[in-house]
Amino acid sequence: MLDAAERLVAVKGFDSVSIRDVTGAAKVNVAAVNYHFGSREGLLALVMTHVLEPLCAERIARLEATGKQASVDQAVAAYVNALEPAAVRIGMERSLFYRLAGRILSLPDEALPPEMKDARRETTQRFLAALGKDIADDWAFFEAGLAHSLVVDAESKNINALMTRWISFGIRALGTAAGKPKNDAQGLLFEF
Repeated sequence: MLDAAERLVAVKGFDSVSIRDVTGAAKVNVAAVNYHFGSREGLLALVMTHVLEPLCAERIARLEATGKQASVDQAVAAYVNALEPAAVRIGMERSLFYRLAGRILSLPDEALPPEMKDARRETTQRFLAALGKDIADDWAFFEAGLAHSLVVDAESKNINALMTRWISFGIRALGTAAGKPKNDAQGLLFEF
């Protein structure tokens, strides 16, 4: 049922997936959702946790590998490049993981299970602290743009090129460790 729910949410979004959709795809009785997960919300919370937990852990591990003070280049690369290893860690097809991660990362904090809301906030705070700059608004713009792109372009035949472009965009939009002036992130998006 978890696999069916993940596939359906990746394609249709959280609001469009019903218990009947999930049980139909998994070929199980409707009562099975309540028995195993307590409710539709319990199942969807598990979907979120299944993706966010390894993604946040991978992002933090990659950030920590850069040292105490990360450059913008290192932080952006760590953030984006954590996607594939997180997908591998849970054994999920990469394009499905990317799209599902994009949908989850697009949700407001209130929609996440409490432990995942805390994990996502902690991950963001760790990146901002490592950068040591006041770029919270620009970082939020970068995160939201990447999340949206994952939903829309996860099936792209050239997903590696897309991720490379997001790294390049993030580095340029957030400035560089060498002290170059920070560019306007929204203006750069038109070049993306």
